[in-house]
Amino acid sequence: MYDAIIIGAGPAGSVAALDLAKAGARVALVDHRRRIGDKLCTGVIGAECAERFPVPPEMIRHRASAAVIHAPGGAEYTVSKPSAQALIVDRVAYVADIARRAADAGARLRIGRRVVGVEKTSRAVAALARDAAGNRERIEGRVLLTASGFGHALPEMAGIESPRVGERLMGCQVEVQTEDLRHTEVFVGERIAPTAFGWLAPVSPSSALLGVVSRRGARRGLERLARELAETGRAPYRLGGVRRWAIPIKPIRKTYADRALALGDAAGFVKPTTGGGIYYAMVSGRLAARAALEAMEEGSLSARSLSRYQTAWKREFGDELRIGYYARMLFETMSDRQLDSLMEAFLSPETRDRVVNAPDFSFDRHSRTILRAVGDKRVGALIRGFGAAAAPILARLLRGAAKA
Repeated sequence: MYDAIIIGAGPAGSVAALDLAKAGARVALVDHRRRIGDKLCTGVIGAECAERFPVPPEMIRHRASAAVIHAPGGAEYTVSKPSAQALIVDRVAYVADIARRAADAGARLRIGRRVVGVEKTSRAVAALARDAAGNRERIEGRVLLTASGFGHALPEMAGIESPRVGERLMGCQVEVQTEDLRHTEVFVGERIAPTAFGWLAPVSPSSALLGVVSRRGARRGLERLARELAETGRAPYRLGGVRRWAIPIKPIRKTYADRALALGDAAGFVKPTTGGGIYYAMVSGRLAARAALEAMEEGSLSARSLSRYQTAWKREFGDELRIGYYARMLFETMSDRQLDSLMEAFLSPETRDRVVNAPDFSFDRHSRTILRAVGDKRVGALIRGFGAAAAPILARLLRGAAKA
């Protein structure tokens, strides 16, 4: 019997497996993929994430110190910092390296096995798995950590709710040919990305990732953006096919149950503002491993004992998710005309210096920037004029700004 069964060898599961194995726990890391880490993702992480979970230099595809933002009305704004604020990494290699280190520390990788059921008793939990040939296997352990991603039924099998399907974005992405693209470009507006944004992110001197994320119309927006960039010669050719994925934007209410914890996307741990989930997934993996170890040492893996995990992640990044979600709701109320006005105010040199260029700006933690922005007299007054839909959301954010 294992001490811990971890379902999903993504960032959350691999970090949890590594920390548990290094602590001497018997760990099974189970994933249906043959290629660990192979999930559709742009691979963007912030400087804080890279410091806490270092990236081997050969896995860094681009260092981003600036971004060009395209407003709906055609205005362009360049936001830059003296040093890199984000990295675009080889996500597959990055995650696979963590899983390999977990295996080196003693975790057993059970690759190519899909978990189709979970059984619990008062003494153990079992994952019922099946390989590609249809062979079945019962994997028993003391605690189950589900890091199975968004849209899977595994959390519910383990007695934990899954993220709500309605609280999600859809992403579409394709690799394209480019010439000397220096900075990531962001595209905002109803025509390209209703409720969210599109991007063109360099990953090599001659290629970039072109994507759109939105609650609706992501594929349509991607095709429109791709066509425009091809016509202008900025991204003339596609280097692969379009891929799609779903992104949760709100955490589940309860991330623990008897002998079970939910991590990463399976718990809804994604930045609601950008849809980025790598950093919070890895942090949740670390916190889940710590909570499981402490509970095992105490001899109780009840829901009450494992609830310390929820206390820990709420302390670590709960406010980030809550404030980011309110900011997303506010953004989704705005028309293109209102977005143009807001970006003109928010990205003006004086406001940008106070808000975006503040010394404690963090790509991984958006709450300080959001609260400073809505607390700014010019920006706050502008949003208040946007009407009844924006007013209650702004009030919630302003209460957060007052407490900060």
